[in-house]
Amino acid sequence: MTATNEKHPVDPVTRQLVRGSLRAARLECELLIERTAMSAFIREKKDYQVNFLDRNGHELYGDTMGSDMVQCVWETYPVETMAPGDLYWYNDPYLSKGSVTHTPDMTFLAPVFLEGEIVAYCHSFAHFWDLGGSRPGSIGPANTEIFHDGTLVPPIKIIDKGKLNDEAYRIILRNSRFPDLLEGDTRALMAAANRAQERLLEMFGRFGKETTLAALAADQADTAAMVREKSLEMIPQGSFSVRDFMDHAGVSDRWYSYHVKLSRDGDHITLDATESDDQADGSINFLASDGVLAAYFGQYFLQYDPSLLPNHGLVAAIDEVKLRQGSILQPDWPAALGCRAHTFTKLKSSVRALLAKATGGNVMAGSAVYVIAYWRMKDEGKDWLLCTDGIAVGHGARPFADGLDAIYSRHNENYPGEFMEMEYPLRMERYAIAQDSGGPGKYRGGCGIIRDVRILADEGTFGLRVENNIFPTWGVAGGMGGGTSKVVMNPCTPHEKEVRAFSDDNIWKKGDLVRVHTAGGGGWGDPLE
Repeated sequence: MTATNEKHPVDPVTRQLVRGSLRAARLECELLIERTAMSAFIREKKDYQVNFLDRNGHELYGDTMGSDMVQCVWETYPVETMAPGDLYWYNDPYLSKGSVTHTPDMTFLAPVFLEGEIVAYCHSFAHFWDLGGSRPGSIGPANTEIFHDGTLVPPIKIIDKGKLNDEAYRIILRNSRFPDLLEGDTRALMAAANRAQERLLEMFGRFGKETTLAALAADQADTAAMVREKSLEMIPQGSFSVRDFMDHAGVSDRWYSYHVKLSRDGDHITLDATESDDQADGSINFLASDGVLAAYFGQYFLQYDPSLLPNHGLVAAIDEVKLRQGSILQPDWPAALGCRAHTFTKLKSSVRALLAKATGGNVMAGSAVYVIAYWRMKDEGKDWLLCTDGIAVGHGARPFADGLDAIYSRHNENYPGEFMEMEYPLRMERYAIAQDSGGPGKYRGGCGIIRDVRILADEGTFGLRVENNIFPTWGVAGGMGGGTSKVVMNPCTPHEKEVRAFSDDNIWKKGDLVRVHTAGGGGWGDPLE
């Protein structure tokens, strides 16, 4: 399938070379972040991205999940005011209309100028260690408003024609409990945005401005055309709906739910989440951007042509997306958003469930929500320390194979135990696959893990973001749900105590052991086959 620009056709070989240049540039810039960032959440867990956008702010290549990363910048800095050497910085979820989903995700945007006009934008983002807020790490299950989640940065011009805005920079650094880490991570993101500009300009120089622009536009059109063609081929007329529940809201024990519906009427395809519950009182709200449901839907079809790039075509292929203001997927200001990962991970899984219903099960089963533990400690008179520990879960079985065991998420990695022990007064005494935690099926779900952490510090607290301990993952085509999660202090001792899976400010004493048992993925197919 090939889309062409009639005014400037591009041959297939050149298009592949342009596509390869984008892939190589993104990989290089992301490795630059990994090798120069200071905090372990970026350096080891790899919670970062680099994305390329066209002159209209539409994704050329990356993983913005349908979000518009440029519009909120234009509202403060119109395009005609931008100049070469400018760099914009923001993290405000509400001003960005959900392009940023919680405050730790700091975002940098650089316009790329060629022959006096903007031809593209480079976007770099990473999850920062601490931005102030109610607790070290900025986010937590007990937060009830966005101000608890740390410093809000509206779109600002942090670099003006190559000159750093030092006053704004110092204000932001001052609001972190770990300013050295914040500064190091900021410099890494700035460097990545700068390198991305260099590589894009090299690409334009190699292939020519008009040829490159035509090739990039053709890639977007190809992705949209393929997703559109496959969706109309595979989805029958009618409606399909899924409702799923969150285990906890953080503040209350209420089970919040969201409801998504996929409808096809003729050739018109709609995704509708307006029947989801009202916004939560805790921090599990997810401020979904307009394109996120469409991108979740479109990603499924990329498997049918792996040569295509994930880009704006994923969003353009869907006719209509409906969300409701004031719901858990479109909360009103100033609702807390810090733990939105629980909601968007389950939402993404539920879009797959819609496709499973529509396609007769030709979709992987439900995957567990990844786990975060916040170890906050003080030892031997030193300053307070924070270890943000990302912990793996089981992923759903596929129509052709078992689910993946012990995976954090598709683009992040597990936090290494060796670094935990080297940098913090913690000792990992067990790190094992949770046997039989994957859901039974013709193909079993992926297994979660068991992670035992011994506390060696003098004092401290810990917070937990653990899902799937009440509502397990779901199976497909007769497959069964995965095993649930559980957190226990001092297991197999007289002092054994189960800990709320979604909680904060849990007090421990020196020598305590915390066991985190994560959930497994759902199974696919009849277990007796």
